[in-house]
Amino acid sequence: MKSYVLEQYNYHAWATEKVCAHLQELPEEVCRTEIQSVFPTIHDVLAHLYVIDCGWLNLLSGKGFTEMTPENIEELKVATERFTKQTEGKSVEEMRMLFAELSVTFRAFLEQEDLEELCSYGAFQARCADVVQHVVNHGTYHRGNITAMLRQLGRTGAQTDYTLYLYLKTVQ
Repeated sequence: MKSYVLEQYNYHAWATEKVCAHLQELPEEVCRTEIQSVFPTIHDVLAHLYVIDCGWLNLLSGKGFTEMTPENIEELKVATERFTKQTEGKSVEEMRMLFAELSVTFRAFLEQEDLEELCSYGAFQARCADVVQHVVNHGTYHRGNITAMLRQLGRTGAQTDYTLYLYLKTVQ
């Protein structure tokens, strides 16, 4: 189970890296151009993805909490604000570095933890492995948003299919 979950997370980190590398090849203003979409800018999608990945790792590493007390809600708000501030004014290259650092920390957590253990989020409980699967699915969804936004701007997206990831692993 652990190797499967790590593989899924490795795909997520690889795909996010591919998107960031692709975006770095484009003029920086492409990521800051406001368009009518799910998010106002591509940078906003990157920031959201980073903040949520950080939030889930923070929750997982703290083993979650069983009650939505005012203190726990405040702690979530403070953590979210802290993660959001880390993305403010960052270039694509700087966002790429934030994601790279986060992936090192996330992998270290996954390698040490019992991924069958339950993590609580208020009344909701899920295995750590299931939360990681959610992180991967969430990332796939928003990388798709970025591709759609790039197409709206007359650009192409990065190819990040899971099967490409698996293929590249076998030929490298």
